[in-house]
Amino acid sequence: MNITIREDERDQYDPSHAVPTSAGRYYCDPMLDPDDPNRMKISVTNAIDQHMIEALAPAAARDTAIWLMDNLPAAVRAAADPDDMEAFIKLAKAQYRVQWDKKADLGSRVHNIAEAINLGAPYIPDEEAAPFVDAYLAFLRDFGVDIRRDIKAAECTVLNRTIPYGGTSDIWAELRFPGPTSPIIPKFKPRAVPAGPIPTPSGLWLVDIKTSLTKPASAVYEDHLMQLAALRNAEVALICPPECTYGESETHDASHEFAVPPFVGTAILNLRTNGYGFVPLPADADAFTAFCGLLPLAHYVHGLEMRGFKPIQPPSKTTTRKDAA
Repeated sequence: MNITIREDERDQYDPSHAVPTSAGRYYCDPMLDPDDPNRMKISVTNAIDQHMIEALAPAAARDTAIWLMDNLPAAVRAAADPDDMEAFIKLAKAQYRVQWDKKADLGSRVHNIAEAINLGAPYIPDEEAAPFVDAYLAFLRDFGVDIRRDIKAAECTVLNRTIPYGGTSDIWAELRFPGPTSPIIPKFKPRAVPAGPIPTPSGLWLVDIKTSLTKPASAVYEDHLMQLAALRNAEVALICPPECTYGESETHDASHEFAVPPFVGTAILNLRTNGYGFVPLPADADAFTAFCGLLPLAHYVHGLEMRGFKPIQPPSKTTTRKDAA
């Protein structure tokens, strides 16, 4: 499989050892030589994207429609001239990607500030990210999380070298609950399925942060289960110094790695501008099996080269030397 690293697409928010490639995000295993065929490990979310392809078109249509409504007067003016209309349509077709990039950038900034908070490090105030940061601080207060005592890892790169794949864990936190289960917040209780209490054992939890400007704090999806299961079943975590955070490194050694511990629970932490939602999810063996089933598909698709397949001439046409060549 020929995967090309795109150096020009790297940015300051990339996780440790993560690299943008021609086939999406991969992780460079720093313990392997540059010419080792197993050096590049697909990211968890990159693999899951193969499952989520059908969801992309409706999401793109929604964002395009919102942009069109916001720019309706310009659309009406452009309709009077074919050239203007063509230019406007071209602009409109690109807007969903522009909006997704903006959302991704905001999410990265929120994650970056949350990591700084977890590490007790200073950070530059960000007005747009501030409501999400406030929501995160509210979560820490409400769940009695003491950063020094309870946060065991933040934005930690993890690898599974057996399967293989890589990913980034947002938070490993010791959480304490008064009992083995916790009730659902009344306003979020489902109507179509039982609304019983959710298991919440005390101990080490794997928590993944999600941000959104439009979705409710209760929003969780099938791919979240697979993402959490993949992170939970990683084998090693990488805690590398600044000089060893990109791809292979001569300074990397076994002292930068430790085994991923067992977790008593996994959850999505939805941060919103008006609050947060902590949603425990059963990232169990079935979820991990489902994730592993996506890996062959992703590797197959990423290894395809389709540009050489073109229409052929029908047999009824006379073949010339030029055609045959």
